[in-house]
This record gives sequence, structure tokens and C-alpha cells, in this order.
Amino acid sequence: MSFKKVANAALENPVLRNEDWLKMHGKRAFRGCHLDGDHPFCKVASAQRNAEAQKIAADTSKYILSHCTIMASVMVEEEPFDYLIKPETSHLVNNNDDAWTNEVLKLSHRSFVGAFNFVEHFQNSKYAKGHILDAVLRKVNIAEGGSVWVYYCDILVATDIAHERLVSDIREGKVRYLSMGCVTDLVICSYCGTRVTDANTYCNHLSFQKGTFLADDDGVPRRIAELCGHKTMQNGGVKFVEASWVATPAFPGAAKRNIVAEEWVGPKTPYTSKQHEASAKFAMTASKKTEYEDLSLSEALLDADLFGDRRR
Repeated sequence: MSFKKVANAALENPVLRNEDWLKMHGKRAFRGCHLDGDHPFCKVASAQRNAEAQKIAADTSKYILSHCTIMASVMVEEEPFDYLIKPETSHLVNNNDDAWTNEVLKLSHRSFVGAFNFVEHFQNSKYAKGHILDAVLRKVNIAEGGSVWVYYCDILVATDIAHERLVSDIREGKVRYLSMGCVTDLVICSYCGTRVTDANTYCNHLSFQKGTFLADDDGVPRRIAELCGHKTMQNGGVKFVEASWVATPAFPGAAKRNIVAEEWVGPKTPYTSKQHEASAKFAMTASKKTEYEDLSLSEALLDADLFGDRRR
């Protein structure tokens, strides 16, 4: 049985140029093109490196490209206790009490590339708004000296401008949050290490105490969460399948990012064409709430205590 997971993040001023993404991430940008040379979005997005890739864009569409820090990993202790989350990174467990270790996110983040862009996790390809073009990791030191660190994952999302209402809300800042969706075949209790492949076999910690803290044998408070996948599994045992525009943020370490391009020209797909008027109601749901406080990376790290609570 697979588990479906979601976690949200914010963006701001969502417009840059495609070239800016390359400048920010250098050789790490668009590496999915090397892994999947037939992926049309990767081919066109990296066309500066491969002029011939433009040939596939004969039937094109225009997209708004948005840059968002979609999620962060957590650091765990050394084996055999590699299920215990280090207290310094406890605040990066998302608000659904799910977490991904550094090793798992490194192994799995490339699965973002080519995934769908939806609204409010309405996972029906008929209502897809676009695709994810790229995913890049940034290593962030949490403790002095680099003894504790995590990855932040940046994604580049292409939303077809045919979805006029949604794109207008993105440009005007009414829609500011993205939420990732993934599937995994394994979750692990971050307190006792129980491995769960079926929701009916949850340990007591995951059944009744998720989101709380319990002291371990050394008296260190440990946050109880579901660790998705494991470093010994292929691609970390996790596959990221979509990123949705949403109203409610859940990822506490979200950083404000930008729009990468207003009208990037890319290949038209069956999933990014304009839908009939009735489908517009799905685009409306993501712009209903705009009162949430934006968090920068520094605010997320400095204003959260070890228990994941905001100090102010």
C-alpha cells in the first residue's frame, strides 16, 4: 500500500527569466534533461545548451514560470538510530507531521521533474495547469561548523497562461503558495523506528502522538513524525508526483521566491490546454485566503525554537 503525502510552501514576485534560473543554480539546473533526454519540457527549458531541442516546440504554448522552495529535509542520528530526528531540525517537519531525511530527499528530488501542476491537489490530469520543469537542492547549515545541516528543495513550475484566472492571481500575489504531493511505500516512526507499509499497522506513537515530543533514553526531546522512505530503497522509496497551487501553507521553512518568466514558450501538452469554463472554479479555490504570514529562510531558522514553534 502506498502513502500519499503533501506539504506546502510560499513564493513572492513570481517572475524571473529562464536564464536567471541557470545563473542561480549553474550546472545543477535542468539536470533532468541528462537523465531523461526525451522529456519535452527539459529539452526546451535547457535549449540554451542544446539548440536542436527547439525543434520539438513546433506546437507550443506559453507558460508562467514560478520558482518556489517547496520543502526541506531533516537530519537524523547515525545508525542504528537513524530514525531519530536531530532536535535542531525538528521545526522542518511539516505541519502534517511528515519528514524526509537528507539522504532520502537527495535520492528522490529529481522525480519532481515532469510532474503535474494542479490546484488544491485536485489530481486529475484533465485539470492539470502545467508541469514541473526542474528541481534543485540547496544545502543549508543549521548549526555552527556545519555539524547539522539540511537540504532545501527549489522547484521551477510552468503554469500554462491559458488558465487566465489562476495566472492572474499568481501575478497579483493572490495565489502565493505551492504544495507538493508524493507517494511512498514505507513510512518510519521517528521515535521507535517502526517501519510501516500499511496504515493499519501504525505503532502507538504514529497512531496517537504524532506532532508531539517524547524524551529518548538520554532525555533528549524527539519529535514524533512519519519519515517517508529510506536511504536503502531505490530513489529513496519516494516519488514526487505533483505540485499544487493552494490556499493554506503547511511547510514552516518556506522561503519567498519569484516568477522566472512571464511568457516562456514551451511544448503544448494535452494536460496544459485551456479547459471549459466550468473548470475555472478549481482555480478559484487557491486564492481565497491571503492572510498567511510569509516566512523567509532566516525567519524560519531563527524564529523557530527546537520544538518547531514560532517564538513570536
